Amino acid sequence: MDLWAVAPEMLLAALTLALVPMAGFVRGRWPALPALAAGAGLAASMVLTARMWNHPAAAAFCGTWAVDRLAVLYKLMIEAGGLLSLLMLASHFRGRHAQAQVALPLLFATVGGLGLVSSLDLALIVLFLEILSIASYLLALLMRTDLKAQEATLKYFIYASAALAIMSYGLTFLYGLTGSLDLPGIARGLHNADPVWLLVAAGIVLVGYGFEITSVPFQFWAPDVYQGASAPAAGFISVVPKIAAFAALLRFLLEALPVYGPQWSSLIGVLAVGTMTLGNLAALRQQSLNRLLAYSSIAQAGYVLMGVAVANRNPGGVPVASFYLLAYLAMNLGAFAVIGVLERHTGSDARDVVRGLARRAPWLSAVLTLALLSLAGIPPLAGFAGKVLLLTQAIDGGMAWLAVAGAINMAIGLYYYALVVADMFMEPASQATQQSAPIPVGAGYAAAAAIATAGTLVLGIAPDSVLSATMAVGWLR
Repeated sequence: MDLWAVAPEMLLAALTLALVPMAGFVRGRWPALPALAAGAGLAASMVLTARMWNHPAAAAFCGTWAVDRLAVLYKLMIEAGGLLSLLMLASHFRGRHAQAQVALPLLFATVGGLGLVSSLDLALIVLFLEILSIASYLLALLMRTDLKAQEATLKYFIYASAALAIMSYGLTFLYGLTGSLDLPGIARGLHNADPVWLLVAAGIVLVGYGFEITSVPFQFWAPDVYQGASAPAAGFISVVPKIAAFAALLRFLLEALPVYGPQWSSLIGVLAVGTMTLGNLAALRQQSLNRLLAYSSIAQAGYVLMGVAVANRNPGGVPVASFYLLAYLAMNLGAFAVIGVLERHTGSDARDVVRGLARRAPWLSAVLTLALLSLAGIPPLAGFAGKVLLLTQAIDGGMAWLAVAGAINMAIGLYYYALVVADMFMEPASQATQQSAPIPVGAGYAAAAAIATAGTLVLGIAPDSVLSATMAVGWLR
C-alpha cells in the first residue's frame, strides 16, 4: 500500500471532516477550539511531510502521485503558509460570528494545495485545483454580510470557473494527442503528436496555471478579491495557491514537455516581463493597501517566472525560484499581518491608516517596513537575496534581456513600497486615526508577524543554508 505517500493529506482531510460538526457544536462556548485543532494538525502534517525528504523519488498509486523533494519542499511551504494564515485568521475573527468556521476552508484549501503539488495525473490536477479554488471562495466570504466580500467572491468564482474549464479543455487535448493521462506518459507520447496542436494544447493548459499564479493576462481577479476579502484571507490567497500552482507548473513543464523546453522557455520569459511590468505600474497609484499588495503579488509572480523560464536552461532555475517563493511567503504574510491588525482596528485598508504609524505603533511599523523593503529588494533582507539570485540565473541561462527587464521593474517597485514606508514615518496621523485608541494586537497576529519577520531576516542575512536545501531538490524525470 502507498498510503504513507498521502499521510499529510489524509491527516488534514480527516481533520477537516471532523471539524465540520465540531465547529457547529462549540459555537458560542469554545469557538477557538477548531482553530487550535487545525493548528495542531498543520504542525503534525509538517512533521509527516518532512520525514519524506530523504525518501527515494518515486511515483506512487500506479504512477499518479509524486513523492520527491520538489513535492516535500513545496508542501512544507504550503503548510507553513497555512499555519501562519491560521494564526492571523483566528486573531482577526476572534469574538465574531465566523470564529469557529475559519479553520475549515483554510484546511480544505491546504489539502488542495498539497495534492496539486504531487499530482502526476491530469484528472488529479483538475480535482485538486477545484478543491483549492472552492475553499478559497469560502475564505474570501468569511465576512458573509460584507457586500465587498460578496462581490469579490462572485468575481473569484466566475474567473476561476472559466479558467479551470478552459484548462480542462486543454488537458483533454493533451490526452487525445499523446494517449496518456500522466505527465511522464505525455512526455513519452510527444513523438507521436502533432507539434502545432501540442503547443496549442499546452497554451490552453497554461490558462489555469496562469490564473492561480496571477500572471498576465489572467490577473484581473486578484485586486478585487484581495480588497474584498479580509486581510488574513487575502494573505492566504496570495501565498498558498500561488506556491502550489508554481510547483504544479514546474512539474508540468519539466516532466510533460521537456522536449519543447526552448519554446516554453521563451514564452514564460515574455509572460514574466508582462506580469512584473503590469503589476508594478498598476501598483503606483493604489490607495488601498490590499489592492497595492495585490498588484505587488502580481509583480512578485513575474519575478518567480524568471526562474521558471530558465528552469530547463540552468540547473539553478528551480532551486532559486523555490527560494524566492519561500522568501515571498515570509515577507508577504508579514505585510498582511500588519494590515490585518489595522483593518480589524479601523475597519479600513486605505493607505491613510498607516500615516504616522511609527509614532502610534512602532512595533507594527517596523514589521511592515521590513516586509515592504524586502518585497522591494533592499539588502540585507530576503527579497534582496532572492532577486539577486533570480537575475543571476537569468543571465547564466542566456536570457540577459529578461534580467534587464527584471532589474528595471525592481527599480519601479521600490517607489510604491517606499511611499508606504514614508507615510508611516514622515506623515502625520490622519484625523480618523489620530483620535483612535491604542491599536490592540491579538496573540495570533503577533505570533504570525514575529515568525514572518524572523524568516525575512534569516533568509536575507544567511540565505546559504536554505539555498543549499533548495539546491538538493529533485523531481521525477
